[in-house]
Amino acid sequence: MKHVAKSVLAATLLASATLAGAQVTPISRTIPVTFTGTVVDDVANTIRIRQADGSFTNYTGPVPDYPYKKGDTVTVSFNATVPTAAAFEAGQPYSGRLSADGTFKFSVSSPYYNGGTAPGGVGNSTTVDVSGPIKATANSGQPTNQRVDLVYNANTDSYYVDFSTRNFVAGTLDGPGFSYDPGTGALASRDTSCERGPSGCASTGDGGFALTGNATQVGTGNIPIYGGPTDANPSGGGLYGFFSMLFSGAWNLPTWNGGAVDVPEPGSMLLFGGAAAALLSRRRKAKANANAA
Repeated sequence: MKHVAKSVLAATLLASATLAGAQVTPISRTIPVTFTGTVVDDVANTIRIRQADGSFTNYTGPVPDYPYKKGDTVTVSFNATVPTAAAFEAGQPYSGRLSADGTFKFSVSSPYYNGGTAPGGVGNSTTVDVSGPIKATANSGQPTNQRVDLVYNANTDSYYVDFSTRNFVAGTLDGPGFSYDPGTGALASRDTSCERGPSGCASTGDGGFALTGNATQVGTGNIPIYGGPTDANPSGGGLYGFFSMLFSGAWNLPTWNGGAVDVPEPGSMLLFGGAAAALLSRRRKAKANANAA
């Protein structure tokens, strides 16, 4: 009898503990946001050099080896803190903010631009990472920032990027570039396109570049090319041209295939507890009948 009583008590406590755990549902989760694409064009086809009259013409000379070649795979990624279905239940911070079709649109940006210093809270994200030598860099002491609009679909418990009001933007970044010798008309490799000292690039035009993109493409904008001394610029070192890169691919965000959380419902746990108690009761009666016989 004591053994049976202890078993019933243990089953009841287990059901109660599991029920309590099932009622605690996180209102946010951290998801990877990733663009995977390929380089669309050869670098040599996207370089433009400034002429004496201020106009720009396509560069047709030899181009040093560049780490991003046509057809190469490139990824752009960061982690974003986003809401779950529980965030829209009564009493939660996003209560009542789902649209009629069960979706909710929100912006994602790096913590610095959301008033924080570290990831945390819906709408915050980590610094963008680009495969290859393109890296995040300081922008006059401010960290690299990226901005994009995401949509949460409570019907499928999934997320997607919405470009109807805002394209993806990330900057300031740092990457390999070129210098131009106007005397010989030749290009030389530069390890970095941003050489502004410890504080990093002052702006995109001063050396760094930004990634911009939509649903199927991400481009690097204009990557500056620095030139040597000329009659118009005896000291040299000024911006003499630019080239751009374009990646074509797709954005990938997680889907949970329906269901906001993968935990038992409270009703299910009550049924479990009741079933366990009933099973132990039947065992006790069976043992008593056997003893009586």
